[in-house]
Amino acid sequence: MDTATHEQWLADTRKFWDAGSEFEARYRRICSSPDFDATEDAEALEALWAEETERALPQILQGVPLAADWTCVEIGCGIGRLMRMIAPRCKRMIGFDLSERMASWSREYLADVPNAEVRVNDGKSLAGIADASVDFVYSHLAFQHITLFEVVDAYLAEIRRVLKPGGYCRIQNWRDAPKPVAESFKDMIRPLLGRGRYRSSRCWTWSAGREVKFGGVVFHPRQWRRLLREHGLRVVDLQVGVGHDFWMWTTSRKDG
Repeated sequence: MDTATHEQWLADTRKFWDAGSEFEARYRRICSSPDFDATEDAEALEALWAEETERALPQILQGVPLAADWTCVEIGCGIGRLMRMIAPRCKRMIGFDLSERMASWSREYLADVPNAEVRVNDGKSLAGIADASVDFVYSHLAFQHITLFEVVDAYLAEIRRVLKPGGYCRIQNWRDAPKPVAESFKDMIRPLLGRGRYRSSRCWTWSAGREVKFGGVVFHPRQWRRLLREHGLRVVDLQVGVGHDFWMWTTSRKDG
């Protein structure tokens, strides 16, 4: 990936996540749904916030034997709502986000959680984390917004780097929807012609007059398994349709 492409993607993505207020960050970015959009009542929104977080937690920890002496890392931590739930169950909790504003609000949100820290990154790396020092890396509602395959690829390389041998990784992302037969055939023969398979993205319009590819790269489960395997991450569980028709949850472990 060339530097200019990454910098443009980073600028576009930060522009979206650098919400104008903590209210907007919480209820119009991180948790955005018809239920959230339908009200501005503080108590109702807080109840929805808690409900969404409680629903996400078992999805993140399914099949992961989280232990009190673990170091855990979240990619795309936002305001820190999931970190707040997981930090009391481990020794050290580190969150990464590419938005300085999100990181600032999350530090306030986690001020009373002594073993949690938040870092701003470049949207593709886990800089500052030592090799083979982490027990568990997870990501929820983040990979589904990454529109560059190269960024996903870079993150997987970083996950393998920081995980201890046998360490766990749990990622939620988009799975490829069923394709028409003709498109599937073209996708099969492209490698025979020396071309890569199609990697599609979902597009959202979030800025007046401008369509930005912000919905994230989608993967067929077989393609996703193969990519993880290429990065030395062995898939131990892959589920589709959990939490959303087109979500894919994958648990993998670092070889060794």
